[in-house]
Amino acid sequence: MNRRLRLCLSALVFAACSSNSNTPATDAAVDTAAPADVPVDTGAPPPPPMVCRAGTPWDRAAPAFRDATADYGLAELTAKRMATADLDNDGYADLVAWNDVVNTRTDFSLPPTGWLVRVLMNRPRENGAPGRRFVDATRASNFLALRDGTTARGRLVTAVAFADVDNDGDLDAYTGTIPTAMPTATQDRDPGDRGTLLLNDGRGVFTLGPVSDATPDADGSPQTIGAVFNDQNLDGNVDLLVGYHSATFGLPIGQQSQMFRGAGDGRFTDVTDAVGMTLESTSSSLLTVTNNRPLYGISACDVNDDGRLDVIGAAYGRQFNLLMTSQGDSFRDESEASGVGGDDNRDFSDNQTYRCYCAAMPGRCPASVPAVGRGYTCPVRGEWRPTVDERPWRLNGNTFSIACGDVDNDGDVDLYTGDIAHPDVGANSDRAELLVNDTAAGGPTRFRRPGRMATGLVTPSGGGDEGVLSNAMFDFDNDGRLDIWAGGSDYPNQFGWLFAQGSDGRFAEVSRTAGIRHACPLGVAWADFDHDGDVDMVVGTSTARTCGAAWMGRSVVRVYENVASEANWTTLRLVGRGPGGANRAAIGAQVRVTTGAVTQRRDVQGNWGLAGLGTELPVHVGLGSNCTIDRIEVRWPDAARTVETFTDVRANYGLEIVQGAGRVQYLR
Repeated sequence: MNRRLRLCLSALVFAACSSNSNTPATDAAVDTAAPADVPVDTGAPPPPPMVCRAGTPWDRAAPAFRDATADYGLAELTAKRMATADLDNDGYADLVAWNDVVNTRTDFSLPPTGWLVRVLMNRPRENGAPGRRFVDATRASNFLALRDGTTARGRLVTAVAFADVDNDGDLDAYTGTIPTAMPTATQDRDPGDRGTLLLNDGRGVFTLGPVSDATPDADGSPQTIGAVFNDQNLDGNVDLLVGYHSATFGLPIGQQSQMFRGAGDGRFTDVTDAVGMTLESTSSSLLTVTNNRPLYGISACDVNDDGRLDVIGAAYGRQFNLLMTSQGDSFRDESEASGVGGDDNRDFSDNQTYRCYCAAMPGRCPASVPAVGRGYTCPVRGEWRPTVDERPWRLNGNTFSIACGDVDNDGDVDLYTGDIAHPDVGANSDRAELLVNDTAAGGPTRFRRPGRMATGLVTPSGGGDEGVLSNAMFDFDNDGRLDIWAGGSDYPNQFGWLFAQGSDGRFAEVSRTAGIRHACPLGVAWADFDHDGDVDMVVGTSTARTCGAAWMGRSVVRVYENVASEANWTTLRLVGRGPGGANRAAIGAQVRVTTGAVTQRRDVQGNWGLAGLGTELPVHVGLGSNCTIDRIEVRWPDAARTVETFTDVRANYGLEIVQGAGRVQYLR
């Protein structure tokens, strides 16, 4: 059986496979007939008749999610980090879950519940029962293979990203690590694992990719906090962006993020200098905001709408976040000027450490500085350093993750930042908030911060430390507006917060009534795991600080199955042509879906943010009460910026669009 037919028959329901035509299409008609030169499984049922849903808005007093952890077979899974991708090409999103324990490999002599990394395949339930479950395939997948061929332990993993590296029609992987050079009483010696490419055989079984610039040897200690695949030069082969923290935690100068150019066969070449991404590592560069930041997350999104992905880094230590926008084959640093770096609040008079300094050093501060707040004991978090702590580079946020999406349906990419703020620092420390894209065509990149009160995106502090470690944008109620998951933190009294967007553009926090009250969340992966037309979530949990006691004796990974929607939907899987066209995974493609007067933009995005948060690559679009899509426009990430349009498409199906085939294929 040829490979294309095999992939065709593995999907849930097919009428026919798309052709491999490279002819560009404009206003192409929808075609469900099989091309004459492609065999079809005549026993496969045709797509079922389209059922138009009522489109009734979700009742905010009713549950939107149910805890389906036991049903999915994950009742004993413990993990902090989550990523999802269709690893075996069966059309369903699988799951990789891990605990990033420093210098410690997975010990396969332990029961699977003790493994630090798990590969879980999405399978039908046993005995024909309805629904899905996750089945362990960690060892069978070879995902943790070591180059020395030993099998008793599995490779370190602290960050994950997925894309079709070799353009063969399946998703390959990159895994990064955070090693520590010197062992302690509680840490193993660095085993030497570093960034690794893994090539997929199409069935979810991986082999180690070739050694290249993106697979360094054991020298050095790259502190990988995230990785993102993209096609920066639009040659049809994915490239790789890797972000790092500081070599030593607490240092203000971070390690240089790297861009690797993909050759299309698993080999990568470091082009960081060539594309203008190199920053400085001197103390003076902090003052000019030209330094490498200690990052906690890295994302790639097209914020200036030029068809190429831009680099967005979430910076720690109250430094400016990083924004490097594409300028053809190179990048320009617009971190500070764009508004992405931080807000414009430079007033630190409510910082308790500053007030302690003023009380101890009479005459050094303005007389208007208030006294130390009740309940604070000086010093709170170390001594105030006027030559450092009053500088702009120290007056921003502790950012962990930045998510991208067109929140206001105006056709450009907005951002939602995840930040931690401590109560003694005051209002000057940036909070998690929405950044609205105000970039004019051809102009400099500009983002506006309307404020948390104006948008409704206020995360409760629980009376102490406040923050968001992980985040995501998706339309959980299928009403055609993106909602926001703010993943909380592992400080006391912290939860994940789900914000539903209303028709007026404001958000309301709905976690408790929605049925997704999750303490101490960290990783999140979202996808339509059961193919019922709405977005489900898998949430990992931190057990740091007081969180271990909070979750004692219970599963710390939860599957939240979506039960909210009576609205219509579509899911689009895009397939690029590879070299000479768009990369096969179509990462970086823009999809614009029009129903009536509303056009929604969704981008094919790989991983993002803290450690590689993830969704499946097919894009999900809620359609509200609309049973027909008036127009689908696909802007492919290729050198020609090819645009294909399709009209009069039925809702409530998974769809596949192959670049140049000229048709929309109904999958389920």
